[in-house]
Amino acid sequence: MKRRIFVIFAFVVSIISFSVNVSKDTLLISINDNTWITRQIAEKVKSIGNYMYDIEIKDVMTETIKTENYDVIMNIFTNTKENITIAFGYFQGGGFSYSETTNETADWVEKFAVKALENLSFQRFLYGENWDILQLTFWKGVDEYPIYQNEKLYFISDRYIGNREIYIFDFVNGTESKIPLESSAEYFPDISPNNNFLVFQTSLFGKWDIVLYNLITKKITRISPSNKNAYSPYFYDNTLILFSMEDESGQGTEIWYYDLYYNKLEKLSNSKRLLKFRPSKWNGNNITFYAINLEDASVNIYYLDEDNKIYPLLVDPFNQTDSWSNGSELLVFSEFNGKYFSIYEYNNNEKINLTSSITNDCFYPTYSPDKKYVFFTNYYSEADVFVLKREAIYKQRNN
Repeated sequence: MKRRIFVIFAFVVSIISFSVNVSKDTLLISINDNTWITRQIAEKVKSIGNYMYDIEIKDVMTETIKTENYDVIMNIFTNTKENITIAFGYFQGGGFSYSETTNETADWVEKFAVKALENLSFQRFLYGENWDILQLTFWKGVDEYPIYQNEKLYFISDRYIGNREIYIFDFVNGTESKIPLESSAEYFPDISPNNNFLVFQTSLFGKWDIVLYNLITKKITRISPSNKNAYSPYFYDNTLILFSMEDESGQGTEIWYYDLYYNKLEKLSNSKRLLKFRPSKWNGNNITFYAINLEDASVNIYYLDEDNKIYPLLVDPFNQTDSWSNGSELLVFSEFNGKYFSIYEYNNNEKINLTSSITNDCFYPTYSPDKKYVFFTNYYSEADVFVLKREAIYKQRNN
């Protein structure tokens, strides 16, 4: 039974479509010298940034450039004397800058191009005025499961070594760090409201476990039992962690919570016909989750009330998955429309498609704490983290 439930749970991500009609911003790459490395970086930025941007490369030394025709201006310059390469520029509302010691290898060029685009995205997210949907990560591999809090993005990436680890992007400082667990795979990070702990799903102990990571002491503590697989943790508050865990039969899952203060585990749900995943606090003290119905294989959204009774919330012909809420009346989830999965919001008994302009599969939505933004993973030719402005999407819908 080891990992069998998780394989069923993850089946939805195997469907990937490749068409897209998302509106692209325009980006001008201005080359400020005639070195080989600068031109290589410019071409790489154009290659990996072409989903988000319509990109043109121009040589400032030989061409006249009308910068007002572009949403973003990126200058690339290599100082051969100091052996430094810089990407810098501006957009409506702000600017950005990224630099590194030059290294003339293909791997370095790719990493520099990725970092330059991601630092641009950090600043556009914080200060940009002219975007509705923004691509945040550009690594050629897998970037998934985003959580945003305290101006930091927590997500899973297989960048650089091909192993899924938890990365932390500090948008204000433009820095990147990770939790170095290079012999295991990690999923579903969540951050405590007081920013002291991370919780996540890991294969560190030879099965699927839930572990607590102290961001101050760097200590890892397993909080799920050693004899059961556990999945998709979530901070209900600073001391209570929700997650799903396989039952005694190994054929189903139930919703549990772990109390950090009392070091106590308790089971909340009891329904043998539903394979339950990704519990989260919703609409007061209710707990929403998505579940696979073992009788008909449908995937829909349910909730536990304060008496731990299960009720259907969204049970439609189209499968819903990856539901998530931050305790408010709002709920985000992914729903299949017959061709691909889109991100929807459940708001006042109404479903609103938030990613109707994206014709690729989109999964793993989460809100920012202020609910102004929804973060999610877009599966086009690769998997990257995106963010949308809720207010802008609602305005488009009402026009």
